[in-house]
Amino acid sequence: MKPSIDSNMSEPTVFHVQKGRLVRMKDPGAFGRGDCYLVDAGPKIYLWIGPNSSVDEKFLTAASAVFKDTERKGHADIDRIEGGQEPEAFKALFDDFHLTDEDTEGILKKVQLETHEHKLWRVHREGDDTYFAEVPVTRESLKSDDVFLLDAWDDIYVWRGTEASAREKFDGTILARQYDAERVGVQEIELIEEGHEPDEFWRSF
Repeated sequence: MKPSIDSNMSEPTVFHVQKGRLVRMKDPGAFGRGDCYLVDAGPKIYLWIGPNSSVDEKFLTAASAVFKDTERKGHADIDRIEGGQEPEAFKALFDDFHLTDEDTEGILKKVQLETHEHKLWRVHREGDDTYFAEVPVTRESLKSDDVFLLDAWDDIYVWRGTEASAREKFDGTILARQYDAERVGVQEIELIEEGHEPDEFWRSF
């Protein structure tokens, strides 16, 4: 979810990464050691990375920050903060800053790391917002008006539908780069246009 942004707000808005979505926190001062958070403080965006957080939570948080920065035409200042090493300026943003043992289950479960399970992500625009979410790894999931990221373990494919917008294609590439940066292993990113899919792409389904 992406609520509207007010660059003059006195208190930051905190989003918790929960299974591929940004959920606005009701208690913005509590940070779970096993999770990741995006703190929107107007001209500055913080990525709070829990010491026990998973790979997918880290990459989704980073990608979300890039999208928000893009909305502001690159004017936001993005800082990454490792949980437990918060500067005083960050803590001062909250009336009651504290750490908890919360640990929300991530999307990239251990089974994927053990079995090289493939994952498929949908990237689409609604109005001025970009959304990204996991979908079933089937050919039927691919829609011409969206962009999809396929994690085939050794390769990361960005499938671009014929009716996808230029912004969706741009955001899909950003998401793939963030995913590649955070996920374990060495992957190659390949752009795939609908109707020109190589055989190895279809074999990944």
